[in-house]
Amino acid sequence: MQIALLGSTELLEDAGDVVAVTSRRQRQLLVGLGLRNGRTVTVDVLADWLWVDDLPTDPSATVQTNVSRLRRLLADPIRLSTEAGGYRLTVPPDLIDTERFERLVIESRTVSPTDAVVKLGEALRLWRGVPFAEIDHPDIDAERLHFESLQLEAIETRLDALDTLGRHDEVIALGEPHVLAHPTRERPVGVLMTSLYATGRQTDALDRFKRLRSELVEQLGIDPSSELRQLELAILKQDPALAPGDPANRSKPEDAGPIAVDPSPARTSQHIRFCRTSAGLRLAYATSGHGPPLVRAANWMTHLDYDWDNPVWRHWLLGLSDRRRLVRYDERGCGLSDWNVGDFGFDDWVDDLEAIVDELELDTFPLLGVSQGGAVAIAYAHRHPERVSQLVLVSAYAQGRLARAATDQQRAEAAVHVELARVGWGSDDPAFRQVFTSHFLPDGTREQWDAFNELQRRTTSPENAAKFMEVFGDIDVVDLAPDIACPTLILHSRDDMRVPTSSAQELASLIPDSRLCMLPSRNHLLIEDEPAWPMFLDEIETFLASDQL
Repeated sequence: MQIALLGSTELLEDAGDVVAVTSRRQRQLLVGLGLRNGRTVTVDVLADWLWVDDLPTDPSATVQTNVSRLRRLLADPIRLSTEAGGYRLTVPPDLIDTERFERLVIESRTVSPTDAVVKLGEALRLWRGVPFAEIDHPDIDAERLHFESLQLEAIETRLDALDTLGRHDEVIALGEPHVLAHPTRERPVGVLMTSLYATGRQTDALDRFKRLRSELVEQLGIDPSSELRQLELAILKQDPALAPGDPANRSKPEDAGPIAVDPSPARTSQHIRFCRTSAGLRLAYATSGHGPPLVRAANWMTHLDYDWDNPVWRHWLLGLSDRRRLVRYDERGCGLSDWNVGDFGFDDWVDDLEAIVDELELDTFPLLGVSQGGAVAIAYAHRHPERVSQLVLVSAYAQGRLARAATDQQRAEAAVHVELARVGWGSDDPAFRQVFTSHFLPDGTREQWDAFNELQRRTTSPENAAKFMEVFGDIDVVDLAPDIACPTLILHSRDDMRVPTSSAQELASLIPDSRLCMLPSRNHLLIEDEPAWPMFLDEIETFLASDQL
């Protein structure tokens, strides 16, 4: 017997016959227990998945009834056992499609293109539709996002491998429906364009580029990458280096080594998961990239999903994930984390960072704080000096706008910002939010401004936005900064329109083992095409690498 979860939830007998699981509750149990194969799941967690906020009178008895009925459907070697306080499903890894799928995708990363095609073909045959559709719950939503990102990786890595082998007809068969479903992912469009041209379909290849450019402008407000524009030009000129129709002229032989993974948006993926604080609040966190960890304290208002494709943040996330495993999260009150959290303050944000680090079981790590996230990072490093190896503070400050206000006018300005958030945050008219955008990105393009305006609206409610602004204004870690014991790099735009350079200078004077680096920019959040951006990445990488010498 096998368990299939990647699509409709099914039990399959050896002969391939489907064992009917007619009860929706039993299918939900099969999903929840299957995703935690070999681990005990408590009755409370199972009841929460099955009924969310509409619990039956006696959830324990109802769960037990459904478990008993599900157990009757199972056969060796699958076992459903009763444990202290809960239940455990035990399935050999090859007999449950989620584990088999993930194993095949991971194995494909270190094999030749020929072997990758085989492994990923087997993996994609396991995919039968939206996984875990029976359960509508944040914890399962995170698992769904995880497997959907693996599916994207499987398709696009297989496309690359087929392209390497010159199997253009197969690239087209797999790539056409994929780019229709994901019209803004540049890497597969480029591979598809190459194969269309190689099979004599120059017009179709150019049409694919036009569709991509239209989707990128309409959905994200950006243009295609320079690499893709160069490919379009090569196809227009019928560049002989593209070797249309002749796989023998391909630059990479069939027995080449593993496919190189580049940090482009199509190849770098993030994995979103959820955890709970000690008070039971749900927090969303994401990891991307590979290598030693780099934890980013939450800043401003974030949304893990929208940030990933937004032109304001995309280059940050890809650049910081290039050589490291970047960990970031949505703090309480915004993004994919719980919004209805009641009152909150600065210490709660430090607690959120603490919960994420504990969830990932990180011992020591460098910590990055951007804008008000810098103060959160300082407070965490003060609370846990043994865990933070290095501190990177970007556009940060020790005192918020109200805490550092020295005149009535400055205090009035701080109050105005809070009121702007309260009145205009949720409006379709971006005029109110544009005040913040012009401070964060004074040299941004119109597209970047529009993207940041919309991102702010999506991240949180007007009530939470106003509360965030109030807490921002009261931040004060002046007394904590002198006790920071780890090496600290402070990066700040020389003409920052949001946080004055005096704030960076104050941090450098307060933190003992610190170095201040001023960047040639007016932007509070650096944009990709300004000279300060590569300088920023080089400074961080040099600083972090110094700890590994």
